[in-house]
Amino acid sequence: MITSEQVKRCARMSGADLVGIANIERFADAPPETHPWSIYPETRSVIVIACRILEGSYKGIEQGTDWAAYWIYGYGAGTCGTLSRAASGTARFLAANGHEAVHTGGSATLLEQPAKRLPVAPGRMPSDVSVHTRITAALAGLGELGWSKVFLTPQFGPRQRFTIILTDAELEPDPLMREHLCDRCMACVRGCPGYALGGKEVSVTVEGRTFSWGDVDLGKCKVTHWGINPLASPFVRKDLPGLNMNVKETSFSWFEAFRLGFAISTRVDYQGRMATGYKEIGQSGRPGPICGARGCVQACYRHLVKKGTVPGRLAPEEEVEA
Repeated sequence: MITSEQVKRCARMSGADLVGIANIERFADAPPETHPWSIYPETRSVIVIACRILEGSYKGIEQGTDWAAYWIYGYGAGTCGTLSRAASGTARFLAANGHEAVHTGGSATLLEQPAKRLPVAPGRMPSDVSVHTRITAALAGLGELGWSKVFLTPQFGPRQRFTIILTDAELEPDPLMREHLCDRCMACVRGCPGYALGGKEVSVTVEGRTFSWGDVDLGKCKVTHWGINPLASPFVRKDLPGLNMNVKETSFSWFEAFRLGFAISTRVDYQGRMATGYKEIGQSGRPGPICGARGCVQACYRHLVKKGTVPGRLAPEEEVEA
């Protein structure tokens, strides 16, 4: 019989920075479209693997010099590639010991529309259901959701990405983190160029621990993330000067902003070239994260480091209250 520590050791040896485990009972109140059983009905344990995003990935966008580094190293090979290797190594270890391992990337955001595909079988959910990555990470004891809804860990603050493995192995769960990392300073709200943060409070309670965050305007977030918002990107203003978008007045849904990003990226020289470059290496050719997570990650991180909540370094010019 394998143990939780053996699984964690395998994940770390395969490249994971953090590993947490939740038992299936913690998902008792999850809606069916986000419950692990809707993906793998035999799930008994949920393993959450995290890979940190290096601080340097953000510097180019922060300083207005290089937008590609965050795209490549904050999303691509620098994090997603490492996560894939760690998940593959962990899944192989589980399989070698007689257990199923179902890998799912999860979803960072609950979208406005429900799953659209047909049920995979009578009495089952559609095939496009997805566990909620950040809530699952909280249930695995790795940290908590910040007010921006970005996940915070004691080790890296808001700088990590996750992947998830569902397994039939009965593993010892990690305790939920009881202390709070987010102090509601609202640096994320003030720093977001999309005015997407700071909505009404949303919360879930598990084993007496309440995790809460501010609702996110998903349309404003996505249109800023794609770099269509002129406040977040110099490229749209340069190549489409007549767009004149006032992001405060937009009311896009997430899907509308998502589709708009694909339509506009081919008409903005820098974004179009980057999307083409990604397509050539097997990616989808989609627009990139032009906003650089200035509020939800960068401003939050500076505040937490200055406060001493998480380890890290600040540049001399950043030695001000975030």
